[in-house]
Amino acid sequence: MEGYRSPVRVSKLLSLMLRHRPEEFGIQVDGYGFADFDAVISALKKQDADIEVSDVEALVYRASKKRFEIVEGRIRARYGHSFAMELGTEPIDPPEHLYKGASVSEVEAILRSGLKPENRQYVHLSFDADVARRLAGHRQGPGTVIRVEARKAAEGGVQFFDCGPTVLSREIPSDFLSVEDTPAPVPDGGVSEKQSEQPVTYGRKRRFGSRR
Repeated sequence: MEGYRSPVRVSKLLSLMLRHRPEEFGIQVDGYGFADFDAVISALKKQDADIEVSDVEALVYRASKKRFEIVEGRIRARYGHSFAMELGTEPIDPPEHLYKGASVSEVEAILRSGLKPENRQYVHLSFDADVARRLAGHRQGPGTVIRVEARKAAEGGVQFFDCGPTVLSREIPSDFLSVEDTPAPVPDGGVSEKQSEQPVTYGRKRRFGSRR
């Protein structure tokens, strides 16, 4: 289709602008990660003149992962930032368990030291163990799933934030972590047949209330 731009390309450009390097594109973001929508569109067009407002709106409103949001003429990435920003949302009462995918080599250190955001601002957690497993094994073969005792952690003072398909937390102590499962070895370090057949989906079964 003439004028069509791949949502993957648009998403990657927006991620660079709004999650990681806004200054390189002349974009100013506020303390909550929001930037002027028209300014972002102009910056996108400098990278690819055929990108249209409709391409960005389709990514915001139709994509399953809901990485971005538009509010009153401003746009931001909802999660995944490598620079400091505030979410601007109240903590939630989480479900009993949440899940984090990890490579087999990372498990020992995680269980010893807890989950930390590393090069991001927040730890990203999944509602579903299967989603966490497939995310962990997407590039480096099968991964391990870490189970987070989220409700107990919240009672212990750990805050969780609802960001659509994912839940964010600043850090989770090792006391609330255990191994959900460990994958069977796959020959030659490849991805298992089960993993390769099943795309990662981000549907949510139910929502949870904000903590007041």
